[in-house]
Amino acid sequence: MKTHLVWVFAPLLLVGCNGIPRPLCGDDAWRGHFTVNSGFPLPYLFQGSAVQWNQDYAVTVGHIPLLPDVAYHCSSGCDMVFIRHPAEGPVPLWRDSVLGEPVTAVGFSPILMDLKGEGIAKSMRVRLSNSSDPTAYAVHDGPIVQGMSGGPVYGRDGAVLGITVGMLFGGAPAFGDLKSSERLSLYLPYDVIRKEWETYSRSLKARLVTARH
Repeated sequence: MKTHLVWVFAPLLLVGCNGIPRPLCGDDAWRGHFTVNSGFPLPYLFQGSAVQWNQDYAVTVGHIPLLPDVAYHCSSGCDMVFIRHPAEGPVPLWRDSVLGEPVTAVGFSPILMDLKGEGIAKSMRVRLSNSSDPTAYAVHDGPIVQGMSGGPVYGRDGAVLGITVGMLFGGAPAFGDLKSSERLSLYLPYDVIRKEWETYSRSLKARLVTARH
């Protein structure tokens, strides 16, 4: 998939909504997602979503306050953490997105149920010019709501393409396949998450070698 990069001045919102997702009604095709909550001293005050990465870890956004069991923060400043979380079922497959494929963002919502927002994967990636975060986020045009942050974005085959980060407001950038979109939802793509996992894995190995000596 060929991607293009643009800088956008529109604000990234981490709360609210940009459309109306639909209830997720027992669809087994979307595996590995679950709800996460803030811990001490404000347990369950803040909620979000997460998705299983492997048998021992899951991945979610870093902007959920007081999230317990955080093992690693994104080294580049992206909105992502790995949390210690044993898999409770089959671990989903992960892969890169394909231009124009249907995607489904899944996550928890303020109405206390899982929702899904369906859209199309875009070719453009965006960096936020009003932020210190240098990450190039992937884009789709499906609706999301507060609480879905950290939840998976699935491809047509049920593989995870990334995790929901937020939504852009202030007008769609007039570039490529973004200019005709009704809404823009951002997600951290698989390739960025994979690189961060490789960085974390190297640090774990280095610590193990140090401990043995």
